Amino acid sequence: MPALALLGVVLVVMWSVQAVCLRKACRPVRLRIDHADLPRRLQRVNRVAANAAFAAVLVAYPLLRGWSPVEYYIGVFPLDGRAVRAVQGFTAVLIYLGLLYAVWLASDNVYLRPLRDPRRLALRLAAVPFSALIGAGVEELLFRAMLLQNLRESLPAAPAVAVGTLVFAGAHYIRRVKRYWTFPGHLALGMMLCVAFAVTGNGWLSLGLHAGGILLTLGLRPLIRSVGPPWLVGASIYPYAGLAGVIGLSVLTLNMWYLYGADR
Repeated sequence: MPALALLGVVLVVMWSVQAVCLRKACRPVRLRIDHADLPRRLQRVNRVAANAAFAAVLVAYPLLRGWSPVEYYIGVFPLDGRAVRAVQGFTAVLIYLGLLYAVWLASDNVYLRPLRDPRRLALRLAAVPFSALIGAGVEELLFRAMLLQNLRESLPAAPAVAVGTLVFAGAHYIRRVKRYWTFPGHLALGMMLCVAFAVTGNGWLSLGLHAGGILLTLGLRPLIRSVGPPWLVGASIYPYAGLAGVIGLSVLTLNMWYLYGADR
């Protein structure tokens, strides 16, 4: 499967550039991708290399399949009435996550932080929509438009969704992270996005769901603090990782399957 192979190439490029930077900084080469202890200049080199690798594989994949990149991605994100699915997905996830946060507030599992620097907060919140659009856009192109679309060509729907979900969730742990117990939450998130893509046959619904989730999570992160047990409410940056979040994502996945399963 060329999509999986290209994602493997990205991993190799990220590790190779990190190895060179580690040697340049007189540090031992390590297997895990983690450049937190590198000088900032070399950290930027790693980030630029990773982003360049992502862009390269997104261009290379359709070319390898005999398509122009523009033609291929317009096919995955058709410029017609189906684009409204992005708005519907965006709205659905805001409702679900909004209700979840409301319950947590009412039950004292989270509380509002005091506003100490309104100007700094306003600047931070102003960047959230761009972060949501860019973050969701890149991941949907890589993991749905490229990977899942390729998997669906050679596997039945259920195995394709399962593999796409596992790769998506696992990709979030390639780098060193602070928490590994959040993996079930990433599985539930990946399942929702893959099902949304599979039942509609295009990327608009999954893009809307993904962008809405990032927007609300990043937007509320500086405003609230989680005090409930992590197994229930997750963490401030992973509100879907706790039991309540996993259940909510699972119910939303079923709703997407029920509402859009006949969309094609």
